[in-house]
Formats: sequence, C-alpha cells, structure tokens
Amino acid sequence: MFKWKKWVKILESRNKDAVDQADRILKNAGLDTKSWASEPMPVGGCGAQMRPADWSGKKAAVRVQRNDMIYHLAVTADEEDHARKLLNAAHENGDGHDAAL
Repeated sequence: MFKWKKWVKILESRNKDAVDQADRILKNAGLDTKSWASEPMPVGGCGAQMRPADWSGKKAAVRVQRNDMIYHLAVTADEEDHARKLLNAAHENGDGHDAAL
C-alpha cells in the first residue's frame, strides 16, 4: 500500500548546477529526492507581471529565458540528517558546490 512521506527542503539556490550536483550525490547514496524550480513572487502586486500577448491567441507567446528561477531540493524527513551529512562531507572534500550545504 502507498505510504505518504513528509518531505523536507534541504537546499534552495539560484544555481541549477549546484542543485543538480547535490541531487546526484544524494541519489547515488540511495536517498529519495525531489527537486523543482519556482519563480520569485512578483513585487508589483496583482497582475503586474501579466502580459496580454501571452493569452491573446493571435500569435505564439514570447517567453524570455529567465535567470531568476529558484531551484529547490527536498528529501524525506527521516533521511534529512543523513542527507545533510552527505552534502557537508562532499563540500569538505571539494566534491560539492558551495551552495550544497
């Protein structure tokens, strides 16, 4: 039967490579990981970031590659201590990225 797992975020960075590297380290150690990307909240208020061209249907939406994405990495709550030890050890050995703490 399916069992629910509680996930704990252990890394948040704007550096995608650092999150991917930490994800590989943890997966190679046999830990379950979950990673995702999100955008920062807009400052301008309701609808300030909306562009009518995106939903007008007259032409394809123009999407600009954004460099302000925030990348997240989470592990299950019971593996959190082990994951932090692995990432700290990788950082001390020079195998991990500075953001992977």
